[in-house]
Amino acid sequence: MPHEDWNLTIGEIVAPFGIAGEAKVRLETDFPERFLSLRRVCLVLSTGERRLLDIEGCRMHKGQALLRLRGIKLIEHVDELRNSLVMIRQQDAVRLPPGEYFHHELIGCEVVTSEGKLLGPLTSIMRTLANDVYVVGSGKEEILLPAIKDVIREIDIQKRRIEVTPTPGLLPEDISELSISESAMSGS
Repeated sequence: MPHEDWNLTIGEIVAPFGIAGEAKVRLETDFPERFLSLRRVCLVLSTGERRLLDIEGCRMHKGQALLRLRGIKLIEHVDELRNSLVMIRQQDAVRLPPGEYFHHELIGCEVVTSEGKLLGPLTSIMRTLANDVYVVGSGKEEILLPAIKDVIREIDIQKRRIEVTPTPGLLPEDISELSISESAMSGS
């Protein structure tokens, strides 16, 4: 597949803006200012087709990026790009300080307790106002862990491993043990 090294999503084209062929982009990055320095992006269309396009201009407007793409001059052209993902290359990603990671680097890492118990793979990350929540496993086996220092002890990207110390009640067996001990205490 051509352009497969363009694999980091930083936004999605949601609509045309104005009459001059600008594309309104919903941001999927914590670094919106990055759009202002981009020179080229890869669009992944809803059909799966990938297009490398040069950026002629960019400005921010109400929390979204407005892109002018080379060769895209009409509203109709932008409308054809609606729902396209805006991708960059890994090498163009913003450099993070030590100890911080992009979500795509964490997804798929094995999550283990500090005692060595395997909980499963990190399958997704939910954003909340307070902190991210790591989703481990899926379905009935899904475990939700708050991404806070008291719970997430160590992240080793090279080994694809996340060590955690869940507080009581976060793991399914903790919940069942709590229910049993509460029933025993109430005399049921």
